Amino acid sequence: MLKTNRGLIKCFLLSLITLGIYDLFLIHNMAKEANLADTSTKKVGGLIFYIIFTTLTLGIYAFYWNYKVCEKFANSVRSAGKQPRITGGAWLLWMIFGSFIIVGPIIAAYKQIHSWNDSNAVYNSKH
Repeated sequence: MLKTNRGLIKCFLLSLITLGIYDLFLIHNMAKEANLADTSTKKVGGLIFYIIFTTLTLGIYAFYWNYKVCEKFANSVRSAGKQPRITGGAWLLWMIFGSFIIVGPIIAAYKQIHSWNDSNAVYNSKH
């Protein structure tokens, strides 16, 4: 059974307490569970791949990676006949243009985490 009770505040506080190490744990689990939930598209890279390519591209790969993860979550939720909370494109819009209103990245993170929960719930119901 995949977890379906992740929340933004809990993730933020754990990341703060562990000085960012929890973020690495989240990236690892997000990639693993996204690849489990949606097998119809190409797999997203794991933690090591994420770290190497984000460093090499000066952070640009992180945007692409999150876009792909959100798309995989959305595909998983759509396969159950439901409407996804956020797609990859919407995530990018919240991150880039939402930064102008300060709260955009927070909204993107909130929707991404809850989309992850939704995707895991769909996976759990199928398996």
